Amino acid sequence: MEKLSFTPLEETISFYTRNDFAILNCLLTENYEELWKNALLAYYDNQGIIDEYASGERIVESDYDVKWLSCLKKRIITELDEKTKAVILKNAKDDIKNILGAMQPAKENMQLYRTAWIDDRYTRSGEIAYSREYRSMSFDVGNTLEIKIISSCSVAPYREDEDVGSDFYRHEVAVPGGLPVLELDRFPTHNEDGEVLLPPMKCRVTGVRSSSTPRCRGIVEIEYFEALNPDKLTF
Repeated sequence: MEKLSFTPLEETISFYTRNDFAILNCLLTENYEELWKNALLAYYDNQGIIDEYASGERIVESDYDVKWLSCLKKRIITELDEKTKAVILKNAKDDIKNILGAMQPAKENMQLYRTAWIDDRYTRSGEIAYSREYRSMSFDVGNTLEIKIISSCSVAPYREDEDVGSDFYRHEVAVPGGLPVLELDRFPTHNEDGEVLLPPMKCRVTGVRSSSTPRCRGIVEIEYFEALNPDKLTF
């Protein structure tokens, strides 16, 4: 009988949409201290899911569950020694290559939205958060920026109608047709309907405006105009 398993890309997306996005983006920004912290959090979470299957709290009900449980076991660690770190880095590099390699040209112009939750310990006066890796950036109109992470965006503003206990900035990302994106609705797992990944990119700031949403501190308009060459990324 053929063993049920995810394709490499399906495995990558399954982990990315849980916790591994933080591992990949720390690698892309060369923040290894945070990378190892996020790796431990991710693997403890993976072990917790395996334990839930073992206890019966989760039940194997479909081929998807069989595949998910199998790939979870492949990425379990016992200690963060040098050998394990090398495996984590290899998995992360493979996942980045899988995601970037699967991106396809946008069929038409897209308007995407990204919510940046604010942590006041890191956000500096006059600067704006973009992600946990870029907690304070200068988004002056006309500036061109290089954002080295894989950015998760949505086709509609995300959770702005909820009081999640944190203020945020909304980034409105204009994506011209023809530039590479990865639409996650084609996979069994994603964080929300209409989730789209953008590659490490160059973008320009086209506007900054205020918002009528109580917890939104401002809206930043940016245009993604070029994907960074994967061969030049330093991971």
